[in-house]
This record gives sequence, C-alpha cells and structure tokens, in this order.
Amino acid sequence: MTENPRRSRRTSTAMPPYRGVLALDAERYSQTSSRHQGILSGTIPEVLEEAFRRSGLESVWAHRSFPQRTGDGYLVGVPPEDLPLLIDPLLGELQSVLAEVQPGLAFEDRGLRLRLRAAIGVGPLPDSGGDDGDGVGTAMNETHRVLDAPVLRTALAGSDPDITFLAAGLTQRVYEDAVLGGYVGLPARRFTPADITLAEKDFRARAYLHTPVPSSRPADETGQTGAAGAVGGDSGRTHPDSGRPPRVRRGTVVFEAVPDA
Repeated sequence: MTENPRRSRRTSTAMPPYRGVLALDAERYSQTSSRHQGILSGTIPEVLEEAFRRSGLESVWAHRSFPQRTGDGYLVGVPPEDLPLLIDPLLGELQSVLAEVQPGLAFEDRGLRLRLRAAIGVGPLPDSGGDDGDGVGTAMNETHRVLDAPVLRTALAGSDPDITFLAAGLTQRVYEDAVLGGYVGLPARRFTPADITLAEKDFRARAYLHTPVPSSRPADETGQTGAAGAVGGDSGRTHPDSGRPPRVRRGTVVFEAVPDA
C-alpha cells in the first residue's frame, strides 16, 4: 500500500508593514494629444513633490515606498504615522500647486489642464525597497477601486475646471483611523460618504469624498449646472511662495519664490 504523502502543516507568517497609499490619476488624460500627454505625465510627480515639500513632508517624499509613475498618474506609499498628513495638509497644498501650474499649461495650449483624482488607503503591504512584489495586497487594490469609482470621477467632472483641480476619496479604514480618530486637522463633516459598487470587479465598499476647493460646473447652453464637485471641501488657500505662477516647459515645473520685500 502506498502511503499518502503528509500534507504540510499550515503555519502563521509575519505580516508586512502597514503603509499609507496615495494614488493619483489625471482627468481626461487619454483624450489629450501624445505631446500633451508627455507634458502632463512629467508634471504630475513634480507637482506632487512640491506639495509634499510645502506640507513639510520632504523627508517622507525622499524615502517614499514603492513609487510608481503610471503615465496618467502616480503612486506612492508612506509610513502609517504620516497617513493623516496625506489628507491634511497635503491634499490642500496639492490643489494649490495644481492651480498655480495651470497658467503654464495654458501657455502650451489653452485647452490643456491637469486635474487629478486622488485615493488614499492603508493596510499591510510588502515594502522591501525594490522587489517586484512591493505594494501588492488588498489595501492597494481597494485604493485603486476608490480611484476608479464613478462617484469620484463625477465629483471632479461636476466641478468648475477653473477652480477645482483635485477631488479625493478615502477608504473607510483611512476615514475611521485618521479622521474619526481625530488625527486629521479637518472635521469629519468635510468628508461625504459614498457607496462604491464596481460589478465587474465584484467590489462593494464605503468611501469618503473630499474636495479641498469645491465648486459647481458653470451653466452650460441648456442652463444646467453641475453640483457634484461641491463635496466636503475647504475654502481655497494660497502659499506664501506662490505669488507668481510657475513655468511649465515640456513637463518640467519651475517654481519661483517671490523675494521678500
């Protein structure tokens, strides 16, 4: 009689470290020309780096986890203790930087815009510092589901393109841990709950939307207006270094501080 091979015993394994995740996508990227796609793709990580700098997160940016340029967006991981700072002040600063680069983009082509959707998640994600498996896990999948959610796309599309340059969604865990936990310098009422259903991904979840500078799309020819962009926002804010709009040349953003009087 042949003996049945012994089945290996299932054992516990150590969890990977927790990481906060910020994912970004550009609105209407595929509808721009190849040349303009190159400009937008090069500009996205530069405006994000500037927003990290203005938020006092230079070190976090320098040591970011599994950074990835996605062509029409960007992905970055941060230590979990910095998760609240991704929400505030970073989202507000990113809105400000995007508003500042718009004149330079319009100089290239008056119809060229860079408006972003953002999603923030958190969870255990491998982070070895360079392996192909870094950042792979449920928390990453959930973050991208929020980023692709129609309700987040609608929030940005329904806003005034000359005022609102960023709309963000938080996963429920981020909202509960960071916002309800009292670690974010914004009240919970600045975040609007939304149910996300992606049938093709068999995904259902609750997310929380936030627009740093909300607005409504101007009336079109039929007299209708869009109010979807006015979701959980703040009043606009400016930065002391933003007196002049930065130059944008082929995806390179040059930020110029105004000298002290």
